[in-house]
Amino acid sequence: MIHITDTISLQDHEIEQRFVRAAGAGGQNAVRDATAVELRFDIGRSSLPLDVQTRLGQLAGRRVTKDGVLIVVSRASSSQQVNRKSAWARMMALLGRAAEEPKVRHTTAG
Repeated sequence: MIHITDTISLQDHEIEQRFVRAAGAGGQNAVRDATAVELRFDIGRSSLPLDVQTRLGQLAGRRVTKDGVLIVVSRASSSQQVNRKSAWARMMALLGRAAEEPKVRHTTAG
């Protein structure tokens, strides 16, 4: 179980994690080994509330495919473990921001 807030959580299988080869220069392991991490999250098929799904799609921008799949990739390090932590941190931060209800703004007299 992946906890986003006190009231919102996801099942582990909703976020797919895979390791891919990092492109370009990056040391001995980066090119040879699958050190880059790719997280895939199908927003439309998720158990997130509809308003959170909408905000997530807006916040993620071009990281969402035409099919509504959010993709977060980390390939900065030649360490698979460091890339995994980075990708998960970015995914959780994005989900956390989407779970926040927007503040209601009121016009002021003046």
